[in-house]
Amino acid sequence: MRIDILTLFPGMFAPLKDSILKRAGEKSLVEINVINIRDFAFNKHRMVDDVVYGGGAGMVMKPEPIFEAIQDIKASTNSSPRIIITSPQGELFSQKKAAELSREEHLVFLCGHYEGIDERIKEIFRAEELSIGDFVLTGGELPSMVMVDSLVRLLPGVLGDDLSSSEESFEEGLLEYPHYTRPQEFQGLRVPEVLLGGHHKEIRVWRRQQSLEKTWKNRPDLWKKAPLGPADLQHMEKIKGPVNENIRLFTALVHYPVYNKKGAVINTSFTNLDLHDIARASATFGVEKYFVVQPIHAQHELIHTLINHWIKGFGARYNPDRKTALTRLNLVDSVEEVKLQIKEEYGSLPLVISTAAKAYAQNIGYEELKDVMERQEGNYLILFGTGWGLEESLIENSDYVLRPIYGPGVYNHLSVRSAASIVLDRLRGE
Repeated sequence: MRIDILTLFPGMFAPLKDSILKRAGEKSLVEINVINIRDFAFNKHRMVDDVVYGGGAGMVMKPEPIFEAIQDIKASTNSSPRIIITSPQGELFSQKKAAELSREEHLVFLCGHYEGIDERIKEIFRAEELSIGDFVLTGGELPSMVMVDSLVRLLPGVLGDDLSSSEESFEEGLLEYPHYTRPQEFQGLRVPEVLLGGHHKEIRVWRRQQSLEKTWKNRPDLWKKAPLGPADLQHMEKIKGPVNENIRLFTALVHYPVYNKKGAVINTSFTNLDLHDIARASATFGVEKYFVVQPIHAQHELIHTLINHWIKGFGARYNPDRKTALTRLNLVDSVEEVKLQIKEEYGSLPLVISTAAKAYAQNIGYEELKDVMERQEGNYLILFGTGWGLEESLIENSDYVLRPIYGPGVYNHLSVRSAASIVLDRLRGE
């Protein structure tokens, strides 16, 4: 692999001549060239920057010296290198990106400075921008060194043991497990016994569990994307513990009062899918109870017949998971009855959260509502409307109205069970 680094400060790159990168060069696994952009500034004072068109503070790196430097590299190597610009505006550099770049034959890193680089350089060479984090440095030299170090060590033969790079942090979407060496005891702290027993399967399990715990505590952003298996989830259930027991969440599917297509207030009939799917979503996301608000008692009889099949009849033996979900279901006549039941059983009236497909002035976002719930512990009741949505008085008398669920376009007609799953995931999901 060949790597060319275009910079205004070549002296900063001494670290690339030491340690693992030095040995990689001696083995001819990588060739790293540091090139001074000023050598291609063919003007009297070797200027590489100029004022910003349109006004504004700071200077911008001129396109001519950079263009000439890249053209010279391409001519001398007879290649079309992949060009990377170090910039805080770029895509966040990651282990995955390092692995991708390590498969290239020729890379050129262009170190940004001042207010940035003339945009035309990016367009002419189709350069991509990469960042090492959401912060600003005095120049792009340090980020380029970080990226070069990260990708070079992934080249075959650079590390003494190729397993070293494949078992490190981020390779499986998780942080790496803790490491220990001699002595077995230091300052009263002992090496974990599992590492001393020589049982390789137990060691693998322990290391995996340690990686899971460390990632969950230190990098929640990685945790959200990590590929987890059943054993991982089972272990983390013990570690994370239950959700905040001082925050109790309830769901209610309202069949009355709701609107029909013409805007009249009606009572809708229940559907089998709504009962099952919202019960399952409620169980998945730790909802205390799922209420079905249906004042017509003939409907109650049908619902009880259906539920008893899954809770007491053959369905309970055939599908125990469905039984677990449906035991949370409670039939009531009104939203007021829901609130009174919650107060009687849990000590206080719930704060009511309405949902709607249209926006209201008092809309609250999901992250904002999660913050409210953390600061103001207690009971929270989410109302989901059937038909064409909750009757206006229910919304007006609510404590909060959730922001509608939007897609990329104007279509906004989710089924109530789909909306319930999305809302619960946003409020209680990982």
